[in-house]
Amino acid sequence: MYLSGSKWNLRRRRRPIHVWRIAALVALIGVGVYVERVLVPTLPPPFVPTATPTRSPATYALEAESFFQAGKLGQAIDSYRRAIEVNAQDPNLYLALARVLVFAGRPAEAEVEARNALLINPDLPLARAVLGWALDFQGADRLIEAEAEARAALSANPDLAVAHAYLAEILIDQYTQLNAGDYRDAVEAAERAVQLDPNVVETHRALAYVLESTGNYDRALEEYQRALTIHPNLWMLHLALGSMYLHQEVPDLDKAIQSFLNASAFDPTNPEPLVRIARAYSSYGEYGKASQYAADAVTLDPSNPGLHGDLGVAYYKNGEYEDAIAELSLAVRGGATAQGVTVLGLPINPESPRVVSFYYTLGLALAQVGRCEEATPIFEALLRGVPDDEVAVANATEGMVVCGIVRPTSTPVVTATASP
Repeated sequence: MYLSGSKWNLRRRRRPIHVWRIAALVALIGVGVYVERVLVPTLPPPFVPTATPTRSPATYALEAESFFQAGKLGQAIDSYRRAIEVNAQDPNLYLALARVLVFAGRPAEAEVEARNALLINPDLPLARAVLGWALDFQGADRLIEAEAEARAALSANPDLAVAHAYLAEILIDQYTQLNAGDYRDAVEAAERAVQLDPNVVETHRALAYVLESTGNYDRALEEYQRALTIHPNLWMLHLALGSMYLHQEVPDLDKAIQSFLNASAFDPTNPEPLVRIARAYSSYGEYGKASQYAADAVTLDPSNPGLHGDLGVAYYKNGEYEDAIAELSLAVRGGATAQGVTVLGLPINPESPRVVSFYYTLGLALAQVGRCEEATPIFEALLRGVPDDEVAVANATEGMVVCGIVRPTSTPVVTATASP
């Protein structure tokens, strides 16, 4: 039935088929299947941190070497340690770390790393050599052991240049510290090292050190300069070069101070360059500058009694007796700084002129301000403890003169002394 004029038509009209809609629907279904079966299995679970790629030990080692060449030894050490964390079975990484640790003045740690390399490869000559070098820096009682390790390295590889260099340093230390051996053996080993490899900083440093130890300061200066052309950013080399400028026939204070400042710039937490500057100025009578740098050294290591003693001596020579007493009392008796840092006192040591100087300078400073009841026991202790030290005896005697205990005999002589 058809109703004319009505909106309703009982014969349903067929809608046209939209091909593009069907194609789009099929595509969407395909995408859904791909996401479910391909992408979803590869996605990490939610709320789990994405893993970061692990760096190779080679990149850490390159980074460490770059820091080393820039004189940033602390950062080089950190990078080598990270390289070892990634690859703990490479002995060369331990040896590179040990080498930097020695240059950074941390030989006990260097010994540990050299021994770690030997645990991995007991037949590695370089590991024996580096171990011997690390032992050399740890005092006279390790020198025999150090020599044995260096010679073991050379027995395995007679042409290992750094082993000759390390042996040279060990032999000259035995000669100067143990009064053993012949210094010419050290010279021969150092010269052999340079012949085998003149492009390594250790060979020139070893020859310079041997020449310095035998009083050949002109040649030592030249060798330190050659070492610096290979590695211009090592604080240890700048420190040694500064000392050589002061040992020339005509000392060059300005160049010495600049070298010490360079050393401090490359190792700003190390008080030793500042101590050297203070002593240099003191030796030229510039006691105000000396006390300034000595005070800066104390701020870097406030628990070190030797640094307080150096500062006290500088104050005494500058006529600042009360300040001298405060610093020298910390060096000799110990106590706490104004900031609450504990300082352990140094006993009288006949083998250390530097420590002995702290005692007689403290006594003289006390005598100068009329505190003879405190000064006299110090003078008496010096006469008993170091009777063969002519400088100490002269100053102790003069201190007693100032205090009216004995008659005048001499003038006090407070001299600059070397480190123990």
